Amino acid sequence: MNKPVRLAVESVPETLFTAREYLRMHDAGAFTDMNVELVRGELRKMMSGGLSHGEMNGSLIAKLITAYSATDRRLAVDLMIGIGPLTIRGADIAVVHPDAPSSGPVPPDRVVLIVEIAVTTLGTDLGEKQAEYATAGVPDYWVADVEARVMHVMRSPEVDRYAERFVVAFDQPLAVPGTAETIVVA
Repeated sequence: MNKPVRLAVESVPETLFTAREYLRMHDAGAFTDMNVELVRGELRKMMSGGLSHGEMNGSLIAKLITAYSATDRRLAVDLMIGIGPLTIRGADIAVVHPDAPSSGPVPPDRVVLIVEIAVTTLGTDLGEKQAEYATAGVPDYWVADVEARVMHVMRSPEVDRYAERFVVAFDQPLAVPGTAETIVVA
């Protein structure tokens, strides 16, 4: 009779990219025709946002520019945030301290606020990105849930989560960190 035989398979070692290697590829133009993040050593292609993503991004950046106008904070869209030796995330909107580097990824200790716009990425934004930003010590993290028309607000990072979490409807005032200002998203 024939017996099942298990074939020995050579294991292939896992090869992860480092943040340094990612930045060399980025600077050499390897990603000029695509948006790519480095997540735990793996390259992840990010899809371009649709109209609702772009509209929300434009609206929020305009409101945040006004809210931060009396401060020395700097604002950027699609900003590289260096989370560690194997992760560089692209934040939809970031508010940073004035001494944040003008090129390369911004270290998390120079970040005041990160905002992600969730049209199709809510699970990732409230899951692994939230854990990464909390672990890195990003003090304030917002996720705009476009479909539900609410802002998920997270503050006070502790280990891999935020101690303060609440939801604000788009038509309600939202306190802007580091200012006395509020914005209404809708």
